[in-house]
Amino acid sequence: MNWAEMGLEIAYLLRGTQVTIELSLLAFAGGGVLGFTVALLRVLGGSDVTLVVKPLVDVVRGSPLLVQLLAVYLGSSVLGFSLNPLTAAFVGLSINAGAYLSEIIRGALTSVPKGQTEAGLAIGLSRMYVVWGIVLPQAFPVIVPAAMGFFISLVKDTSLAYVLGLLELTRAAKDIVDRTLDPFHTYVIVMLIYFALCYPLSVLVRVVDRQLQHKGLARERL
Repeated sequence: MNWAEMGLEIAYLLRGTQVTIELSLLAFAGGGVLGFTVALLRVLGGSDVTLVVKPLVDVVRGSPLLVQLLAVYLGSSVLGFSLNPLTAAFVGLSINAGAYLSEIIRGALTSVPKGQTEAGLAIGLSRMYVVWGIVLPQAFPVIVPAAMGFFISLVKDTSLAYVLGLLELTRAAKDIVDRTLDPFHTYVIVMLIYFALCYPLSVLVRVVDRQLQHKGLARERL
């Protein structure tokens, strides 16, 4: 492979990297909205809502993401419309992320001592205000590091979207391998790109976690 061909291959990988980053951010945003909504429904909705919502969350968390992506992509035609690979990947990843993030958020909300919720209700505050104004600010330091850690997994999970034909990083690598018949060097480069995307995020998670814990300890001393 000459330098010109190598430049074209790198540009192709960078194009796939851009799609990977964009898909990760979109799916995390979509999953965050869905997860926050589901978590609030389970916290505020009572046992009847939990009886309906929890099995749906368990099904998503208990089944392979690859199967979910294929179900969204291929199943859309059964419902009378067709999703393009990017939209199908976004929907499938958002649903999967929503299920996991809902458990992160719900767990953080329920970790706040119940006495604070009961005290807020006792003085006449609405349950929504208690959750939003009292419980959520205390749960936030728990939610943020866990959600950021999940985002790192989500970046890597976008690689499964290649089966839908989406030109993300892994699909770009496969196309290059099909042309050059050089899988080793290509996938080593791709592995390093994923590492370059994820490792700084993992460092950031540790820094944020330490900062939030430090602030929490400082508040406890006051």
